Amino acid sequence: MVIAIIFILAGIIFMIGTLIYVKNKNSLQEIRKIDTKDTKKVRKTICNLWGISNIKDNMICVNKRQYSIILELESIEYNLLHNQEKNAVDLELIRISQMIKFPVQFLEIKQKVDTSESIEKIELNTTNANSYIKEYGQNLIRKLQEISNNENLFNRKSYMIITTFNKEKEAKIELLDFYDLLKYHFANIKIGIRILGKNEVEQLIYDQLHKGSKTRVNEIIEEGGLALYATQEKRKENQTI
Repeated sequence: MVIAIIFILAGIIFMIGTLIYVKNKNSLQEIRKIDTKDTKKVRKTICNLWGISNIKDNMICVNKRQYSIILELESIEYNLLHNQEKNAVDLELIRISQMIKFPVQFLEIKQKVDTSESIEKIELNTTNANSYIKEYGQNLIRKLQEISNNENLFNRKSYMIITTFNKEKEAKIELLDFYDLLKYHFANIKIGIRILGKNEVEQLIYDQLHKGSKTRVNEIIEEGGLALYATQEKRKENQTI
């Protein structure tokens, strides 16, 4: 009799346990409506696709935990230096490499020479000039166009990307201190160095994603090009313009 009662109780417990398991499984598999309040905010800018949280004070914040600065380095004609000058450059570069304490990446870009901005400035500044100045300006424009059309002429740029994983306030201090130290050492071998600003960083990223494009990022931003989607109100506004 006791054994029968035990089996009955065990059967009841097993049935209850099965019902609870099935209920929990169904609740896990239930299709729930996704809250789109936060996703709309995330989809608003292209920077989210790059993982960039913000570009502030010339410092790039990636995923809110990584801070970087991009330095542009001037080139040096190493092969034209005398042996003594080459030795001085080599020793200074060794010193610089020994004091690097942050993750560093180097980027070298080869771009076709573009003289369009110089041509625009000449045209703008010679509009109301006398005939002699206009003729001189036209000669300059022709020369610049010849340079721009030459397929064998390229402009080479070198960049140094320095990163830290410290908090924002500490990251800014240590990155700028390290930049000042680098600037001092590079100056010893006559290599100029500077930090890229926000617009320059955006332009550099855009150029790497769109090789050969002459589009300026600041013009895209002014036209609202960072938006990944257009609302109905925005489409109506664009249609009326």
